[in-house]
Amino acid sequence: MEGKPVAVIGASRGTGLQCVLALARKKIPCRAVARDVSACQSAVFAALQAPLRKYVVFHKADVTEPGTLLSAVQGCQGVINCATASAWWRLPFQEDINTPPHVDYHGAVAVAGACAAAKVPRYVMVSSAAVNRPQDWFHMQRNALCGRIMDWKLLGEQGTVKVLDAVSSSSASQPLSLTIVRPGALTDDAAGGPRAHPP
Repeated sequence: MEGKPVAVIGASRGTGLQCVLALARKKIPCRAVARDVSACQSAVFAALQAPLRKYVVFHKADVTEPGTLLSAVQGCQGVINCATASAWWRLPFQEDINTPPHVDYHGAVAVAGACAAAKVPRYVMVSSAAVNRPQDWFHMQRNALCGRIMDWKLLGEQGTVKVLDAVSSSSASQPLSLTIVRPGALTDDAAGGPRAHPP
């Protein structure tokens, strides 16, 4: 796998941006995937020392446009999907592709399909803590404020597993390795070490 990049989807901000920076600082080739490549490049270069910028290339793609995803992940040793909704509740006549059903559900499943088609060996999906605990205060708060995002994230996880299971059962090649990460409320503070959460 030496020399093959790791693609980070949703690389312009938040967790995705931090993944790009961490890979570059470890001198691991990274493909920063975003819908707005100019904004992504500005964010990455503002935080990354000049000698490390050569480890990052930028690629335009959008999880709400599945046709853009195959080229984004082709030839990668792994993919980290950090894309998440940037818009929440909308009235029925206010359709917005940036909402949870489009990004955290259909978008997540589309990324899994692209990874399977490209035979990417390792796929990491960043979800959220408490997606499977509807009585948890964090789940209820996020759902209420953010357009039922926790429900859509869980559907995204389940849809991803179904896609990859279907590919695995129908192919003789080595199955794609899937890791679903369910982090809590992340901040840009200094690292405090891992903490265990209930399953």
